[in-house]
Amino acid sequence: MSGSSHPVSEDTRKRVLSAADRLAFEPNRLARALVTARSQTVGVIVHDISDPYFGDIVKGLEDRMHQDDYRLFVASSDRDPDKELSYFRAFQAHQVDAIVFAASSMTDAAYTETLEGLAGRFRARGGVIVALSDHVLAGPRVRFDNRKAVIEMVRYLARHGHRRIGYIGGPSDLEVSRVRLAGFNAGIAELGLTIADGLIVDGHFTVTGGEAAMAEILDAGDVTAVLAANDLMAIGATRHLLASGRMVPGDVSVAGLDDIPTAAYGPVPLTTMRVPTYDIGRSGAELVLGALDGAEPEDVEVTGEVIERQSVGPAPTPA
Repeated sequence: MSGSSHPVSEDTRKRVLSAADRLAFEPNRLARALVTARSQTVGVIVHDISDPYFGDIVKGLEDRMHQDDYRLFVASSDRDPDKELSYFRAFQAHQVDAIVFAASSMTDAAYTETLEGLAGRFRARGGVIVALSDHVLAGPRVRFDNRKAVIEMVRYLARHGHRRIGYIGGPSDLEVSRVRLAGFNAGIAELGLTIADGLIVDGHFTVTGGEAAMAEILDAGDVTAVLAANDLMAIGATRHLLASGRMVPGDVSVAGLDDIPTAAYGPVPLTTMRVPTYDIGRSGAELVLGALDGAEPEDVEVTGEVIERQSVGPAPTPA
């Protein structure tokens, strides 16, 4: 059944496999794990499985892991530290071979301390941990330079003449939000610009959060462009601008980050920084497989690119 070299005649092997096929028999993976010390399963933790960003990463992971007969268990933590820790414990109890953090870690001190303890015990029994975003845990990871990506988007808006730029960020308790906000501040400082109070707002990485954040920014003052830390918030911001009677990009330009599939089909096709999410997933799978084979895999660097669509235009001339 396992395809081993055990000395069985070819005729007998064919009869056994034929019978297994007729009975729809599947080997017991837990029983096999007792012998091989491998369960051929991997746990994946995302923040929101309904977010296309994570769906694409998981697809890349699954496509590559399936080639080596691994199965994925995917858990959505909803950015809840306790929930994320409970999923880690559940994966550990089910003896997965590896745990992949597809999302950024949270910045909560108690969460970090507990997670580091759990991770230490998991690794001590041979488990592998891989991160695909900014994370507090050390270890192999796929690196996308979020800070650099945001700086590049600020420069892009500046090349279109924008000097008064608002920013819609993610939840403040996420490491990736902190890194992307640092990139925005660095890009603004590089241009010698300043940001007025109220032009940096948390949009919670959701469409509705982007709508509400855009309303706050407009109340705070005039902007000619808004950069959102993900595409869902950029789409929400665009919806609010159009609903308020403003033109995009005629009155306010909007840019995002990630290039999720729906970015091209929003109310205005979105200019954004493409994050190669599928490639991140496949690269993460390669790190997992290499580490399980006893290698010491090096971090993988991936880069993005600006995808130009219709949501960014020249800064309007002041009346």
